[in-house]
Amino acid sequence: MLSKLLKHEFRATGRVMLPVLGVLLFISVLFNLSVRFYSAGSSVLLNLLFALVVFAFVAGIIAAEIIALVLMITRFYRNLLGEEGYLMHTLPANVHELVWSKIIVSFVWFFVTNLLIILIGVGTALFLSGSNLAEIFADFPGWDEIRAALQEVGLAPRHFIGLGLEYLLLILIGGVAACLHFYAAMALGHTVANHKGLFSVLFFIGISMAFSILSTMVGASSVDALEKLFSNMSTAVQTVHSVQKLFAAVAGWELLQAALLYVATVLGLKKWLNLA
Repeated sequence: MLSKLLKHEFRATGRVMLPVLGVLLFISVLFNLSVRFYSAGSSVLLNLLFALVVFAFVAGIIAAEIIALVLMITRFYRNLLGEEGYLMHTLPANVHELVWSKIIVSFVWFFVTNLLIILIGVGTALFLSGSNLAEIFADFPGWDEIRAALQEVGLAPRHFIGLGLEYLLLILIGGVAACLHFYAAMALGHTVANHKGLFSVLFFIGISMAFSILSTMVGASSVDALEKLFSNMSTAVQTVHSVQKLFAAVAGWELLQAALLYVATVLGLKKWLNLA
């Protein structure tokens, strides 16, 4: 059933996000061309058009992020907490499948949106500098040279592969936790009879403050451990291991938050939900 929910969710959200990302890509191309052919001595009209293109480019990037966030919130609200909730909760799918369908789709769109923004930024930098990837990589040392340099300091490719995988895992857990922060607040806010929107906002603020306090307490209690961790960085291998341990600790904390928020979301939807 989860696959069917994902298919439906991607189809529904794609009607919004694909045009938004397409417009963002178009504006980025227009921006690059405008900058390339812009001349400071142009007429006032051309200067005004250039300023509008720059504004549209910046606004497009911000709007894409905001639309992805608003879509994540509204889809969860309408499908599970609004009038559609009466239908969704009668489907042959348990609450876990309903929640995970929202989490996966929201995370994918956030990831795709930010990846596109990064690629646009890289492409813009290359375009405006008149360079290309072939020229840039031509100046890079070869794989054998890189491997030899790493071996001189006691490192191997597996160290960087491990760091990369841990960083991707950190992004994944952090993205899931961010989605669940909104979902838990809305699920708990809709357990009351009246002013559900207001209570959702209050729960969001309360959850944020609680985790902020806990993060401060955990950070304060971990000062000695962090000092010991980063004092043991006399070699390149020890530095990589220290960073890996730091990534693991942050990922563990994010995972704990995600777990607590997930439990709150599921219980809010399964046990205490008030659709009246």
